[in-house]
Order: sequence, then structure tokens, then C-alpha cells
Amino acid sequence: MKNISLLLGTIIGTLLLIGGIAVFFSKETTPTAQVADQAELVAGAKHTIGPDSAPVTIVEFSDLQCPACKASQPLVKAVVAEFGDQVRLVYRHFPLDQLHPLARTAAVASEIAAEENAFWPMHDLLFERQLVWSKLGSVDEAKATFTQYAVELGLDEAAFSAKIQDSSVYSSLVQKDADLGTKIGINATPTFFVNGQKATATQMRDLVAKAVQERSTAQ
Repeated sequence: MKNISLLLGTIIGTLLLIGGIAVFFSKETTPTAQVADQAELVAGAKHTIGPDSAPVTIVEFSDLQCPACKASQPLVKAVVAEFGDQVRLVYRHFPLDQLHPLARTAAVASEIAAEENAFWPMHDLLFERQLVWSKLGSVDEAKATFTQYAVELGLDEAAFSAKIQDSSVYSSLVQKDADLGTKIGINATPTFFVNGQKATATQMRDLVAKAVQERSTAQ
């Protein structure tokens, strides 16, 4: 009985998660036929989870200050956990500067952390505390706050502070992702591509499941 209760609780929790995200993205449920060049989407990708040989690749264009991007993270993680080695997740920056004035600085912070193999911990922490740092009044305040986050993650405070103050190298990395997004017509975040097919957050899991099934059937 205990195992049955645990299973039911897990199923209910998953349904509530998916349902809640569906409501959040209720304006983005119209299917799209847009297909992008998969090779172009993943070229030079630095931030990935899962094997390069995975049959399904999810490319996520995201803005670290975007509430919808934060809301999509549980679903992204659930899909990666559900499909395991059958999925590779590729993260791309697409800061919406006019809407989210601190998003680019946050992206730069994640790129600096990446030099110490801490991109994903910084990525997760920035989303976790988005409601806090999004209320800061200036880029300088954000830089100081992100430096403290880096210290929490075990990174060197002086080195991180120096890099985020003189951040042209890291800004160019963020801009490369943003330029790619603009080139392929992205105008909102989060935007996903599943094996090249454009998808919203709520469509993404079904497209992954379909691609995995098709691959399994073909073998």
C-alpha cells in the first residue's frame, strides 16, 4: 500500500506540474511548423547536458531574468530526467534587454562561472533567486550580487569580480547566442527546438517523446 500511495503521489505531482506550466504558457500552445538547421543550432555549443550521441537534442533559448523561463525549468529538468541518455539539452542565451535590463549581466555571470565548470550551478542559482536580483536598481548592484553568488558556489571572489567588471570577452559569448537567435527569428523566451523543430515549453515534452518513439521504432 505504501508503494501504491507513493506512486499515486508521484503521478499526481507530475500532472500538477505539467498542468501548472500549461496554464502559465496558455498563450503559447499553437503548434509551429518552423524547422531550423540542427547543425547551426548546436554549432559551438558550450553548455550541454546529456551525450552528444543522444537521438534527441533540445536547444533552449533563454533569458535568465525572464519569469516564463524560470517557470519552464521544472519541466525542462523533468524531461531530461525522464528520457536520460536519449536526450541532450543545449542552452543558449537570448537576453531580452529592453524587457529585462539585468538579463545580459546575469548571462555574463554564468559565462564567467563556466570557466570554473560552474555554469549549471550558477544557472540554477540565478533562476532560483530571480525574484531577488531582478529588483536591483542597477547593473553595478547586480554585478556585486552575482559575485556573492559566485562565492557561494566556491569560486574565487577577486577573480570573479575582476572578470565581471571587465566583461567584454564574456559579453561576446552571450552575443553570439543572441545573434543566432535573432538570425533564426526568435522573438520571445523561452523558445525550444527539438531536433530542429521549434516548440514552446508545453509542446517540448511531447515532441521529445515522439522523437524517442520514432527512433525506437526505426531500430
